[in-house]
Amino acid sequence: MDLYIYNRSLQLIHVMDSYESFRWVRKYTDCGEFELHCPFTLQNIALLAKENIIRKQDSNEAAYISYRTIKQNDKGEESIVVKGKFLQGYLKRRIIWGNEILNTTVEAAIRTLIDKNGITPTVAQRIIPNLILGSLNNYTETVDYETAYKNLLEEITSLCTAYEYGQRIRLDSKNHKLIFELYKGLNRTSSQQHNPQCVFSKEFDNLLDYEYTDSIEDYKNVVLVGGKSDDDDSDRRFVTVGSGEGLDRFEVFNNQGGLSTKKDKVEMTTTEYDALLTEKGNTTLSQSKVAQSLSASMNLRSNLKYRTDFDLGDIVTCKINKLGLKLDSRIMEIEEVYEETGLEVFIVFGDELPTLSKKIKLL
Repeated sequence: MDLYIYNRSLQLIHVMDSYESFRWVRKYTDCGEFELHCPFTLQNIALLAKENIIRKQDSNEAAYISYRTIKQNDKGEESIVVKGKFLQGYLKRRIIWGNEILNTTVEAAIRTLIDKNGITPTVAQRIIPNLILGSLNNYTETVDYETAYKNLLEEITSLCTAYEYGQRIRLDSKNHKLIFELYKGLNRTSSQQHNPQCVFSKEFDNLLDYEYTDSIEDYKNVVLVGGKSDDDDSDRRFVTVGSGEGLDRFEVFNNQGGLSTKKDKVEMTTTEYDALLTEKGNTTLSQSKVAQSLSASMNLRSNLKYRTDFDLGDIVTCKINKLGLKLDSRIMEIEEVYEETGLEVFIVFGDELPTLSKKIKLL
């Protein structure tokens, strides 16, 4: 796999075709990362400078170098290790500069945050060079949302996670642009007929061994959200989001005492403010689901081909007939590892697992 090296001005400076190992981790709702090991040479030291950009030849995904080190083994052989983040990492260099209250679609809210804090900010020094917004998808999900002085990438990632949107910044090397996009993976489950189905199962000889875990340790289904209050809490607003009773009720408190009751210096109505509190509760629930973990070994040489039959963000079906298990889950992360022995691909399923790993190794 050839690697294209660009400088920070998006000018191509080299094509690297020789290295020891290369790890490329794609993430659906979050920012991906990479790690590259290569021999120590003066040319490699110059090429793999911090802030230079790496792109794989088969993709317009790219990442910048944020870390490098020189290592020497017990034989006296030196090598270079560089690491970095996908281009969304540029958004982590900005905060949301002020208070934003957005009552609109989720897509429009995310694009507004990026535009105001990276593309057309009031302070020119805050512009992220070459960054533009991609095409509008007209997604219909809406949000009542307030945020202030938070990290830009972290807020965008939180919204993408809650509404299962993918995010990416594509490198348009021809026009020297960085294009931010939202997208949704395809539904490839066995219960739909619109897209080619993707089913992992022993019956299809693509699932070898497995480990399945079902956990409610971090599960919550009722959120009490507390809004802004005076010192004595006498007039504090509370909303309850979710439902459950008896032993099937799992409660958590979300403290939103700093959530402003004003929009554009005008006091919000109770309905408007409650909508903001409700949105905070929905976000908490989206991060506190039942954890179902499926780890399995897969045969990539079988009927399923990476990037043809499935890709990052797609929802697929996994079956283990012996357990009576049929699990539809989104592909949240794909790790590509290039070494002398060839390519290995690892897949992580599902955002419902905040603490457990759901990795599938493709052999």
